[in-house]
Amino acid sequence: MVFATNDWFALGLLDYVNPICYATFTIIGFFYFRKMMKPAFYYIYFIGAIISLIGGFFIPTIKTLIGLGVMEWNLPVSKVIIANTGFLISGPTLFIGTLKANRLDAPKDKNVTLNSLPVLLAADLAFLNKFIVGFGALGMILIYVTCAKLAFERKRYNAVATIAVSLCGTLFEAFYSNSGTDLNAPAVHWVIEIGAVITHLMLVLSAYLLFIYKDKKEAKEA
Repeated sequence: MVFATNDWFALGLLDYVNPICYATFTIIGFFYFRKMMKPAFYYIYFIGAIISLIGGFFIPTIKTLIGLGVMEWNLPVSKVIIANTGFLISGPTLFIGTLKANRLDAPKDKNVTLNSLPVLLAADLAFLNKFIVGFGALGMILIYVTCAKLAFERKRYNAVATIAVSLCGTLFEAFYSNSGTDLNAPAVHWVIEIGAVITHLMLVLSAYLLFIYKDKKEAKEA
């Protein structure tokens, strides 16, 4: 029991890397997606990201408290649902909002915005209760797809590579977590958390390569 308690404490500390990385990605996106997306899409995306971060910081806090003996172990299902609800909102919104027809520099067409948002929100609410966790992963995948699309547009192929690695990590986490493994065992969470940390670190690197980094050729052209 002592070993398990120590494991949960260490897992909690390690798990803080994930929301910190996603917060970094969100902060970078705050400046760059805002310049690109129409407000109706951008604010919904940002609200979804904040919801994900709330759930994301709750999860490692609970694991740390369990490791300290303050709480008894229970799967933090409700907190996972909060995080995935955020992904389910922000992922599709970011994908739709960065389509060329919906960008700030695109010709103004109110029908695009007004017709797209109700469909998006209806889809979120329809799946929220029963399929939230699985479809939260889909929302995260759409964030990767959007970043990869923007990276191709900017010819930032190094960003595409890091996004691909991060996407593979997310898919691994989803399949491993739902493969019948004992989610009450610390050893299982070590595999999940190490994969998650690599995934989120690569996501931050992708954001840097996509939005901030400029190679010498681009600097000369600028």
